[in-house]
Amino acid sequence: MDINMTRKARSLPLQGCYQCRDVNHLVRDCPHYIDIHQLTSEQREKLIEDLLALKDTVSLEESCLPEKEEDFV
Repeated sequence: MDINMTRKARSLPLQGCYQCRDVNHLVRDCPHYIDIHQLTSEQREKLIEDLLALKDTVSLEESCLPEKEEDFV
């Protein structure tokens, strides 16, 4: 009887990074992690501007996609 076989079957899934959900690193090593408490007010304003600009470009790309036609048969 292989005792290690039961341990392998019950192994937990990899958690990975809670910030970006990547399983290749942990949150302390996340390249996407930003500690806003350490930023100056100018850096915070720049970050907010960049995030809002990114959101605008994503919504523009989504609005350019053709609408899906649903088939109600």
